[in-house]
Amino acid sequence: MLAALRATHEHVDLDVLDALTRGADTLPAVIEELQTQRTAATGAAPVVAGQVVVSTCNRFEVYLDTDRFHEGLDLVIDAIARTSGLEREAVSLCFDAAMDAPVPLHLYEVTSGLRSLVLGEAEIAGQVRQAYETARRDGRTTSMLHDLFQHGFRCAKQVATQAPVGAAGRSGAAVAVDRAGIELGGFEGRTALIVGTGAYARLGLADLARRGVTDLRVFSPSGRAAGFAQRHGATIIEPDGLDAALADADLVLACSGRGTSLFPEQFLAAGRTVVLDLALHSDLHPLVRHLKGVTVLGLTDLRVGVDVTDDPALVTARGIVAENVEAFRVQQEVRRIDPAMAALRREVADSADDEIDRLRRDVAGETADVLERSIRKILAKVMHQPAERARHLAETGFADAYVEAFHTIFGIDISTVRDAAEASPGENGEGGEVSPAGWMRVDRTVPPRLDGEVAAALSSADLGRVALREGRCPVDADAGSSAPLDA
Repeated sequence: MLAALRATHEHVDLDVLDALTRGADTLPAVIEELQTQRTAATGAAPVVAGQVVVSTCNRFEVYLDTDRFHEGLDLVIDAIARTSGLEREAVSLCFDAAMDAPVPLHLYEVTSGLRSLVLGEAEIAGQVRQAYETARRDGRTTSMLHDLFQHGFRCAKQVATQAPVGAAGRSGAAVAVDRAGIELGGFEGRTALIVGTGAYARLGLADLARRGVTDLRVFSPSGRAAGFAQRHGATIIEPDGLDAALADADLVLACSGRGTSLFPEQFLAAGRTVVLDLALHSDLHPLVRHLKGVTVLGLTDLRVGVDVTDDPALVTARGIVAENVEAFRVQQEVRRIDPAMAALRREVADSADDEIDRLRRDVAGETADVLERSIRKILAKVMHQPAERARHLAETGFADAYVEAFHTIFGIDISTVRDAAEASPGENGEGGEVSPAGWMRVDRTVPPRLDGEVAAALSSADLGRVALREGRCPVDADAGSSAPLDA
């Protein structure tokens, strides 16, 4: 079955997201390691067949092809607790989970930029594609995950061309530069310092150059400024020149994501400065925001400035998303009958081979070849109609009826995906797992392993006091409400 976990800017503070995503690059390997350990210890079959991890500035999501929903979630939460260093119970408070239909709906909205901080921004489609390609190269995808993401990429392209909304396919960096231009009163004669050499740095520098900023400087805490500056026609700032560069800059684009590298004392001589703080793992010391003459615009500030109230393009975009969700569903229904059709083809082919072998014992040479071609051509025509009928039944929701009839007529027993799901043990050892209705918080989907109050578990974690605003759990945007810790 298809399942997913998500922690996004819609549900948790960015500080929490930052804590959760530390070590996210190792998460796929850790999931596999934990699964191998459990399989060796229990002798049970692996629960997760495939996985794709999407980790960006605004979201941390894991998409699974899994045989058992609750065990799959349990495995991923354990893995995230290990990679992030946070308490398991705290991690489960921060993630929502869902299975089947809500999953493609969410992914296609994400990939189309409809769930971004900057509505309609362009980077997210590329980030999701990169996450999928990484999983594919590492051998962690399945046919279902392949179908899921390919439909998502087509959906994003359709939305961008047929229903541009919000930022209309522009980057979040470009929207941030827009905001900076308003604060500065224009870019003519301005000096810009870019801290970092990643995607946001590249996009921001290119956008500033298009707006006529010629004094562009680059500083890299990791020491990679030279190559980046040479490729983009900027001036390199060495570590010993950083303070002077900050004093000269009208605009600072801070997006290295390597942690605090810009401190309050470095801005004391800066005068009027706008700082775009665009890394999830911020480059800025928190006190920089309180300096006189320094305006800091962070990721959450980018929500402002995109008004899509009653935007007909948004209605069209959501219609496109719905169409792709349905196309994915139909494709999976068709795939469910593939084992039955493959079995029928094998049965027919084996019978044909036996008959052709018998024929060749009686007839030789070109005559036998002609007869073999005729037999196989007839069988292909005979098989065409059942195959087309099977596809139609699957597309219209009658795959189970086809497989049952197939078993009755041919005596070949084919278990479908739905059959397997219904036969899997539930929480109490009974048949069938309880499917969550839409997205729900993971701690309510998979009961915590340890006894005691969940709130106490959260407060013991190092993300505790900064994690959740006003003592509340992550908000479920789909439900439109949040739950207190003692719920």
